[in-house]
Amino acid sequence: MAANSLTFAVIFVTASVLFAEAEYQYQEVHGVLQNGNRCVCKMQFSAWEFPVERFGQLQDLSQNCTRSLEERKLEATFVESRIPEFQEELLNLSTQLQQYEAMYKQQLYQPLNFWSLRRDLKQLSSDIAKAQSVPSSTTNLLRKIFTEMLDTRLNVKNLQQYDKHNLLSMKDHLKKMKNRLQSFSIYGNVPIGNCSKGILRNISEPIVAQLNPYGTSYHYGGWGMDSKPGSLQLYWVMALLSSNIYGNSIRTYTSYKNFLTAKSNIDISVKSSFTTTNAIQGPGVVVYNNSLYYNCYKSGEMCRFDMATKDITNVLLPDAGYENKFPYCYYDCYSHSDMDFSVDENGLWVIYATEENYGNIVLSKIDSISLAVMQTWKTKLFKKAATNAFVICGVLYATRYISETEEEIFYMYDTINSQEAQNLKIRFVKYSPNVANIHYNPADRRLYIFNGGYMLAYELCFH
Repeated sequence: MAANSLTFAVIFVTASVLFAEAEYQYQEVHGVLQNGNRCVCKMQFSAWEFPVERFGQLQDLSQNCTRSLEERKLEATFVESRIPEFQEELLNLSTQLQQYEAMYKQQLYQPLNFWSLRRDLKQLSSDIAKAQSVPSSTTNLLRKIFTEMLDTRLNVKNLQQYDKHNLLSMKDHLKKMKNRLQSFSIYGNVPIGNCSKGILRNISEPIVAQLNPYGTSYHYGGWGMDSKPGSLQLYWVMALLSSNIYGNSIRTYTSYKNFLTAKSNIDISVKSSFTTTNAIQGPGVVVYNNSLYYNCYKSGEMCRFDMATKDITNVLLPDAGYENKFPYCYYDCYSHSDMDFSVDENGLWVIYATEENYGNIVLSKIDSISLAVMQTWKTKLFKKAATNAFVICGVLYATRYISETEEEIFYMYDTINSQEAQNLKIRFVKYSPNVANIHYNPADRRLYIFNGGYMLAYELCFH
């Protein structure tokens, strides 16, 4: 009986130990034989007690996690409700960035740096000091610009330390102040032109930037929107496809969307050959009221091509130089840019030069239907000293080469009061050295430029 009791006790202890091993952790136990036939084992069960304190901690943690989960759900619901707003903002930002895409792909983008910005600020301070030293009726305006300059200097310092992403915006603001200062020095308070919008003060960064549809090999031509206010939205591109001198067709798009996506274009033949009478010669073209205006092939004649009827009207421009006699130039001349058409709020103009005016620019107002010369103005600006020209509100503006990536409006001639100035300093960014065509469009008040094969558009600021 004693032996059986001992056996049972051993079995019980073994089972308990195995149970303990299965549930918690194995514990080695040594029995002690007492009273001859009794095996007594001492076991420590404290490790197997229910962990009340730890359970409470876990319960609190679970409740906190539940609350956090509910808060995250609410935040996720709120963010999800704002996704359409974020998507719209992203779309707007993407649209703004499109203007830099072509520059980036062609490795033309020049990273901005604070060194150049500080240099520009220093130069602006010097210019303001010079302007303040001269008695002027624009004292209050100069004082305002000086205050803005001081604020800008502080902002640049903060930008350099904290916010480099807004550098481009600050650079554009600085350029606007600089251009305003220059235009105040030139114009003063004298009324310019015959439009109520005021004086040209500044030009934006390119808001449209696309390679022309014919490719990078075609550096000369023109593009834009029909310049007749109120006309149907018609975008057009004309590239000189033969020797960078001659063209015989124009590509059109019936909407801005089609133009951007290069879809649904219509190619219209002006003539069957590049080298035939009334074919297109030179890049100085413009579209006005569904008609293309250009210099006729190998002549001193103006041509008007009606894109609806396909009829061509050609009229001699008296005394005008042609066949590369008076082109635009800087170091190298823009081939066959003798005759340049422009449109403003007053209608159609042609810019050219004559021997009688010593090669200086002559500006004539033209009847858009008959091509008859209505009135003519003679300037003192040598045409080969300019890279291009355009007309706004009866004022002729001319540009010159500054660098491969920068152009400057340096000259103006007001046909209303015959006022002339050659020290304007309104600069703007370009993608390539060659500026084949510049014209202003009064319908949307933008400047359109064909620049080394790129089609660029700019907003204009008037005051």
